Amino acid sequence: MGIRNFWQIVAGVLFASSLSIAADTSLLVSGNVVASSCKIDFNKKITIGTFSGTDFPSVGSTSAFKAMNIRLSECYNKLTSVNVTFSGVTDAENPTLLAVTGSGTGGDVATGIGVELLDNEGDAIPFNSSKQIPFALDEGITTLSFLVRYKSTKFPVTYGEAPAVLFFDLAYQ
Repeated sequence: MGIRNFWQIVAGVLFASSLSIAADTSLLVSGNVVASSCKIDFNKKITIGTFSGTDFPSVGSTSAFKAMNIRLSECYNKLTSVNVTFSGVTDAENPTLLAVTGSGTGGDVATGIGVELLDNEGDAIPFNSSKQIPFALDEGITTLSFLVRYKSTKFPVTYGEAPAVLFFDLAYQ
């Protein structure tokens, strides 16, 4: 094959490829993105109880426990677990406890006391920590169970209202 035949073949290929016809095409892709979560149900107000300052005779004295449950249902079917973290304003004397705050009624606020959060084994759960508490999600309803109680931070504990605000975050897996 001579050089002339070579260039004729190349020109023919280039000419044939330039005859390609382009057409606009489109493809419709559809689907849904859903929130990967569960329906959350919990008691938004937990009353630990009424106590006297004398019920806390020394720093570290505690009240009786009160149950705190977070109920998860109707979970997205591909979720297998949830991680929980807790936050809130912590006590100045003991940052492992939530600070008690006034309820806005203008009444006296108790001093020398904070709110402690524990797991069902009785171990304290830290606030404002990046440590997550994992729970497996059961089919149907999953109940995340915790305990709350008052714990003294100073002596003496003075009387007054003792509410605290607790936040929790759920991260689903």
